[in-house]
Amino acid sequence: CCHGTTDYHPATYRDPTMSAHALAAPLRTAYSSGAGLRSGSVTSRRPTRACRVVRAGAATAGKAPLVKVCGVTTAEDATQATKAGANFIGMILWPKSKRSISLEVATTVAAAAKAGGAIPVGVFVDESAEEIIAACDLVGIDHAQLHGDGARAALKGLPSRIKAIYVVNATAEGKIVTRLPRDEEELAAQRKVKLEGKDGWRAAIDWVNGARCTIDWLLVDGEVAGSGEAYDWSNLRVPMGCYRKGWILAGGLSPENVRDAIDTAHPAAVDVASGVTKEGGVAKDPSKVDAFIANVAATAGTKAKPM
Repeated sequence: CCHGTTDYHPATYRDPTMSAHALAAPLRTAYSSGAGLRSGSVTSRRPTRACRVVRAGAATAGKAPLVKVCGVTTAEDATQATKAGANFIGMILWPKSKRSISLEVATTVAAAAKAGGAIPVGVFVDESAEEIIAACDLVGIDHAQLHGDGARAALKGLPSRIKAIYVVNATAEGKIVTRLPRDEEELAAQRKVKLEGKDGWRAAIDWVNGARCTIDWLLVDGEVAGSGEAYDWSNLRVPMGCYRKGWILAGGLSPENVRDAIDTAHPAAVDVASGVTKEGGVAKDPSKVDAFIANVAATAGTKAKPM
């Protein structure tokens, strides 16, 4: 929902849909000024290990996926989406997107989202960890979507109080081409071994003070964010084990194709931006938002395909 002049996808708010994952971590000091985000790029730090990969399957079989409406630019659109049943409201805080909003406007959108029972999400592309933390604190949100190389590289500098939605891109054939963060299960095993050792107390301190490697959600998007083009969901191999809560399907979704997408890929959540806009591609079309969310709800009871 954001590269170039197009747009980008998706809180002081605990996720009401999932149980919290209690990991202690120090809070990194945020910028206290209200300065806007800078548009300069950040050198990308590539993770050293990819997650396990399996065929797409439904951890949410029998239950309709959650819905994230992204690229929301007004409090009115946020209110309408939450009334329709949206679980997440995405706000693009990267200034080069046509759907970008200021931090001041984002504060009102976030408030409307929370008032409607949804979780507001800030979308970032090339911002540093310090800029992401500062923006989240100023807007009053605790979910950050890392949608570019710079933002993904900032993951290691984000405190665990900020929930991370880590975006990877898939080709038209459904092949994921973005490097992935560390495997959650591998990290848990490493922690267990270190904590049981002679210097386990020191290992615990080192872990809390160390760089962050885990994410809360994995979002799979197309190669060209905001293009409205879908990709081959049937060939999608979803990385497993590197996220805590689930994976989100994005890229070219609309009221017309979302049921087929869910039946094919069985994600835990779906993300829509351009598929529910009015002409011009910015403001949301209430009738499209209503139809999209209704069609997602209609998939409840769908059985997952065998893995």
